Amino acid sequence: MPGASRVVAVLALGSVLSGCGGGESGSSSSDPVGRRYVSTEIEGRPIPGGGPLELSFPAVERLAATAGCNRFTGTADFSGGTIRAGNLASTRMVCPPPRNGADDWVQTLFAGRPRWTSDGEVLTLTTGSVTVTLTERTNGR
Repeated sequence: MPGASRVVAVLALGSVLSGCGGGESGSSSSDPVGRRYVSTEIEGRPIPGGGPLELSFPAVERLAATAGCNRFTGTADFSGGTIRAGNLASTRMVCPPPRNGADDWVQTLFAGRPRWTSDGEVLTLTTGSVTVTLTERTNGR
């Protein structure tokens, strides 16, 4: 079975080499994948009902968000320092005032293709009309 040994060796080498890439798919201090954030400051139009914006990146090219009413999930491209969200699916709860405008606020934020920067535990999203500062939350806090 020398052919089978070569296949195993090639597969093993491929696994090792794929782990040695430029770090694009790994988690670095500026990579949002696998992280959860909560807004701590908003400059510009506030979230109706006070929020906060909770934003997580459960997997590569995925995001989940809520600002106090429905929860949004979907695909997103984070390349080039901009979040370009696809069509976001959401729960469909009716939210009473003042939170009834929170969903529109979230949709407007992502429609504006916010620029994102990360500095350790702080994530900042910026559009032409709003800047949102978020702090990373871990399971314990």
